[in-house]
Amino acid sequence: MGTVRILLPPLRLLTRIAFRAGGPLLGVALLRSLAPGWVLLRADPLERRFAWGEEAVAVYRTLMTRAHPHHAHRDGLARALSLHAHVLLLTGRHEDALAAADEALAVPRARASSTQTAYTFLVRALALAETGRLDESLRVARECVAAYRNAGRPARGDRSLGSLLGALRTHAWVLARFPRHEESVEIYLECRALLRSMSLWKLLGVQSVQARVMIELTGGLRALGRYDEAVAAGTDAREWTDGLPPRLYPEILALRARLLTDLAWCHGATGDLPRARDTAEQAVAVSRALTGRHPADGEHRLVLALHCLAHQLGELDIPAGERLTLRELADLCTRLARTRPEAYVPLLAEALDDLAFSHRRQGAHRKAVEAARGSVDAYRRATETDPRTYEPELARTLANLSVRQRATGGYEAAVSHGREALAITRRLADADRDTYQPLVADRLRILARALRRARNEPEALSCYEEAETVLRELMEHAEPGIHEAALSATLSALAATLRTSAEAHLAAGRADEAVSALRRLLALTRRADQSDVHASCLAAFDRAREQSPDEVRQAWRRATTDPYPSFVYRAP
Repeated sequence: MGTVRILLPPLRLLTRIAFRAGGPLLGVALLRSLAPGWVLLRADPLERRFAWGEEAVAVYRTLMTRAHPHHAHRDGLARALSLHAHVLLLTGRHEDALAAADEALAVPRARASSTQTAYTFLVRALALAETGRLDESLRVARECVAAYRNAGRPARGDRSLGSLLGALRTHAWVLARFPRHEESVEIYLECRALLRSMSLWKLLGVQSVQARVMIELTGGLRALGRYDEAVAAGTDAREWTDGLPPRLYPEILALRARLLTDLAWCHGATGDLPRARDTAEQAVAVSRALTGRHPADGEHRLVLALHCLAHQLGELDIPAGERLTLRELADLCTRLARTRPEAYVPLLAEALDDLAFSHRRQGAHRKAVEAARGSVDAYRRATETDPRTYEPELARTLANLSVRQRATGGYEAAVSHGREALAITRRLADADRDTYQPLVADRLRILARALRRARNEPEALSCYEEAETVLRELMEHAEPGIHEAALSATLSALAATLRTSAEAHLAAGRADEAVSALRRLLALTRRADQSDVHASCLAAFDRAREQSPDEVRQAWRRATTDPYPSFVYRAP
C-alpha cells in the first residue's frame, strides 16, 4: 500500500501528459490507497482519504467521458463512489454519502462484486439512519445482511469491504435507533456468537467491529433492564477493549467512555454503588481525555458521564461531591447549549433541577431557589421547540420552584409559579386525564399552601376543597388505596386552614365569616374519618365559644336558625 502511494505523484504527472495512458493507472492506485488497510497499521487521516476519494471519482468520470468507456472504467467508477461514500459518512456528510452510494449502485453495466454491492448497502443503511430515515435504513440493512450471507468467500481485493459481522451489527444498531431493543439485542447476541466462532487471526481484522458489538450489546441490555447480563457483557467488553491503543483505533476512547457510563448505571441498578461510583469516575476521566482529542464527541460523552456520576454520588449520600459534579455539568451544558440548544437545553434543565434538590436537601434553600429558577427557564426554552415532551417537566419544575420559594419567604412568587404549574397541568389533564388528574390535585395543594402563606385564605380553601373533590372522584374510578395518603394530607390541611380562618375572623370581629368557616369545618368533620380533622374542629369550636360566645351564637342562629352546637364530635 505504501509503495502505491509513493507512485501517486508520478502517475498524476503521467495523467496530465497522456490521460489515456496514465488515467487508468492513477485510478487503480487511488482505489488501492482508499481501501482500508491492515488492521495493525494506523489509518490515514480522513482529510487525505477524502481527497483521494474525490480524485478517484473525478478520474473515472473523466475516463467515462474522454476515453472509450469499457467495463474496467465502469467498475472503477462504481468502486470509487462506494469507497468515497464511506469516507463521506465518516466525515459526517451523510446526505452526500447517501448520494454517492446511490450513484455507485446505479453506474450502468458496472460489474460490481457481491461483496462490493453488500458494502455499498452497508454505507446506505448507515447514511439513511443518520439522516433520520429509519424505515428505509432498516430495509437496506436487511438487504445488506442478505447480500453478505449470499456473497460467499470474498475475493482478495474485496476482503477489506466489510463482512457479515459488520452487516449484522448495523442491522442491530438501526433497530436500537427506533428503539426496538429486544430485536436489537437478539441480533447483537448473534454477532457475539459469530465472534466466538472466529479464529484469532480473523478476529484481528474485525477488532473495531467487535468493540462496537460488545459495547452496544451492553447498552441494549441496560435499556431492557437486564442489568446482570449487561454487567457481564460490559465487563467482558471492558477487559478486551482496555488493550486497544487509541493510536490504532481512534474511535476507542468514545466507545470506552460509553461503555464505562453504561456499566456504571448497571452497577448502580444491581446495588453495587461503590463500584458504580468508581466506574462513573473512570467514565468522566476517559471523556475528559476524549475532549482533548475530539472536543465535540468528548464534551457530549462528558455530559453523560457527569450526569451518571452525580446520580451515583447522590445514591451514596455524598452531597458535596454531588453538588460539585452537578455544577460542572450545568456549566458545561450552558456552554454547549449556545450552539446546540435542541440537544443540551433539556440536559441543562435536568441538571439544574437535580442541583436544586441537592441544595434543598442540605437546607440551602436560597441556592435551591436559584437552581430551580434556572431549571424552569431552561424547560421554557425546551418547551418552545417540543411542547409535548417538555411541558409536563415545565409544570413539575414550576411546582417545585413554588415550594422552594415558599420556604424562603417569597410568597407572591410562590403563588404565581404555583398558578402557572396548575394551569399547565389542567391543560395536560384535558388531553390525558388518567395521567395528569392526580397531578392536578397535587398542584392544587401546592398552590393552596402558597396562598395560605400569602394570607389569601379564601382562595387557599377553594384549592383544598377542589383537591378533595378531584381525589374522591379518582378513588371512585380506581383503586382507592392509591390516593388515600394524598386525600388524608388534603383533609388535614383543609381542616387546619378552616380553623385558622375561623380564628382570624373572630379576632377581627367578623362573627358571620367565622361561623361560615366553622360550618364548613363541621361538615368536613362529618365526612372525614381522621383524628386530626376532628381535633381541629373541636379546638376551633371551643376557641369560638371562649372568645366571643354571644356574637358566635347569634351569627350561628342567623345562618342556620339552629342553636350553636354543643356537640361536634364525629358520629360513630
